[in-house]
Amino acid sequence: MLANFFQLFTRRSSATEYDRAFVVEVRRVVERLPRSRRSEWIILAGWGLIGLKCWGVVWLVRHYHIPIGPWWINGPSLAAATLVTIVYLRRE
Repeated sequence: MLANFFQLFTRRSSATEYDRAFVVEVRRVVERLPRSRRSEWIILAGWGLIGLKCWGVVWLVRHYHIPIGPWWINGPSLAAATLVTIVYLRRE
């Protein structure tokens, strides 16, 4: 809306320039990108670090008698890691 307002004060473009601004054709890419070994190792290392963190949180909560469930800390980490892994594995 604001862009159209500024056109009142500037010179107007010709009709051919206006028509060129639209997409003429859309093609779907059918070839699937190959999986990256580096990305898979990074995801695997991330899962290892998350597992280590989860174990550490459970140990700290039990050792220091913290009045909170460790799943309140570990749950979001595991959910986010699961989501990222699923998105990577199911990408097209």
